[in-house]
Amino acid sequence: MGWKLNSYHASSIFVVGVDGIPWPCKVRLDDESEASESGPILHVVRNQEESGKLYFIYPFRDRGEMIICTGTLPVREAPYDLLTELARGTLNRLRNQVSIWEEGGLVIDSQTHEKVALGIKRLGSAIMMTDKAQQDAVSAEAIELAMDGVFRLSVAFGDQISKFRREHKELSRFWMANRAGLEEQFSASAAKTEFDLIQVSTLKVSDSSSVVEESETDVVTADQLQDTGKRIVVGPWLDASLGGMPPEWVQVDDYLSRRDKIMSFCRRQLESLPSTTSLLHLISGLNGIGHRNLSYPQQLQIAVDMLQLADESLIEAPVMISFDFPWGERLARAVGGIHPLQIADSLLRQGLKISFLGLDINLDYFPNGSAVRDPLQWIDLIDVWAQLDLPLILCLRSPSGSEQVPADRAVDRLVNQQRSNLQEQQRLKFLNTVLPMLVARPSVHGIVWRQWQDGDDDRFPHGGLVDAAGNPKPIYQVVEQLRNVIGGPEPGTGTGAS
Repeated sequence: MGWKLNSYHASSIFVVGVDGIPWPCKVRLDDESEASESGPILHVVRNQEESGKLYFIYPFRDRGEMIICTGTLPVREAPYDLLTELARGTLNRLRNQVSIWEEGGLVIDSQTHEKVALGIKRLGSAIMMTDKAQQDAVSAEAIELAMDGVFRLSVAFGDQISKFRREHKELSRFWMANRAGLEEQFSASAAKTEFDLIQVSTLKVSDSSSVVEESETDVVTADQLQDTGKRIVVGPWLDASLGGMPPEWVQVDDYLSRRDKIMSFCRRQLESLPSTTSLLHLISGLNGIGHRNLSYPQQLQIAVDMLQLADESLIEAPVMISFDFPWGERLARAVGGIHPLQIADSLLRQGLKISFLGLDINLDYFPNGSAVRDPLQWIDLIDVWAQLDLPLILCLRSPSGSEQVPADRAVDRLVNQQRSNLQEQQRLKFLNTVLPMLVARPSVHGIVWRQWQDGDDDRFPHGGLVDAAGNPKPIYQVVEQLRNVIGGPEPGTGTGAS
C-alpha cells in the first residue's frame, strides 16, 4: 500500500465490537528488521478479547482516503492479510445492503450487480494466492470494485427514494437551514433562497438588562430576524465541544458559578424568544467525554437543567440537543466516556422534553472532527440513531477551497486541520452522493450547514459556504444540488414539528 503510520492514520485505527462501541487501541508497525517475509506487520492491541471489526483509513485510487472496515475478526496471534480482510468486509457490507434494499423494492442496475460479482471473484482469487505482493494487488482491486458498487448503489437509493418522498406530500418534509453570517454577512446569509430557515446562536433585545454579554461578536437583533422573512433556528446556547464555550464562562473556575451564569443567560434568552422561532437548539457538542471546561457529569447536569428550564418556560418551539462524534469515534482515542447515543437515551429516559436530536458532524477535520466514511456507514449511522424514535437533524460543516488547511502540520487542540487527502472535486462528489441518501431516510428531517463564512469559527478553518470576501465557494454547489433534489423552499414554513 505504501502506507505510513503517521499520527493521523494511527489515531483513526480502532476496533468496534458487536455492541457498536469503538475501543481504544495501541497501534505499532514493525520496522524492516522485525517484518516477516510477507511484509511489515501492524499490531493492534486493546484490553478486550472479544471479536471485532477493524476500522482503517484506505487510500482509494480516484476517491481519496475513506475509513472502511474488515469483517468481524477473532483475536489471534497469527497476522491477518489486511487488504484481503478489508476487501472481505467491504464486499460483505455491500452485498447485505443490496439484498436489503432489493427486498424493499429498490431497483438496482446490472452494473452494480456486476461490480459485486467481479469483486467477489477477485477476492476469491486473492485468498488462494501464495505470493503476498500479488495477493495484495488483487485484494486492492476487489476493494476498488466494492466501493464502486457502494457509490452506484448509494446514488440509486438517493435518487429513487428522494423522488418517492417528493411525490408523497404526507411524508415528513425535509428542510435546509444555514448558520447566519456574522456582522455584514448576516443579511447576505439570510437572503439565500436555497434555505428554508436561518440559524442564529445568540439574540440581543432592546432591553439593556437582557444584552448578551457572553458573545458580543455574534449578536443579532430581534428586528433583524423579523426582516429576514424566514423562520429561525435559535441556538445553540451552549456549545459543549472543545473550545466552544465563551471565554467569560470558561474563566469562571467554580463549576456551580459557571452553571449559574449559563442558566441566567438561558433565562434571559427564553424571555425574549422571537415569535418566528421554529426550533430551539439548546445544546451542541455533547459527546460523553469531558474536558477541562466541563467534565462529562457536568455537561450532563447542565443539559438536564437547561432542558427542564425550557420545559418550565412553556415555550411552544420544539427543542433540540445535538452530539458531536455521532459514530462514537472519540471513544477510540480515549479511555472512558460514553457513546453519545447512550447519553441521548439516558436523557430521554428521564422524561425530558426533547423534540429533535442533532448529529454534529465536522466532516474531515482533525483532531476534533469525523473522518470521511463510505456512504453505507452514513446509512448505518442514521439507522442506529433512529432507534431512539425522534426526528434527526444533520448539523454539518466541511473544509473546502483552494487554500485548505494542510494535513501534515503540528496539531493544535482547538484549530483543526483537514484530515484526508481529498481533493475539492472528490469532496463535492462524496457529499453529492451522501446527502441525497440522508434526505431519503424518513427519520432525517433537516440539515443545518454550521458555518456560513470561512472566518466565522476559527476552530474550523475554511468551513464556510462562502470565502472571507463573501463569495460562494465550489462547495455551495452541494447546497444548490441538494435543493434541486428535495424541491424548492416553501415560504413561511418551519420545521414541521410544532
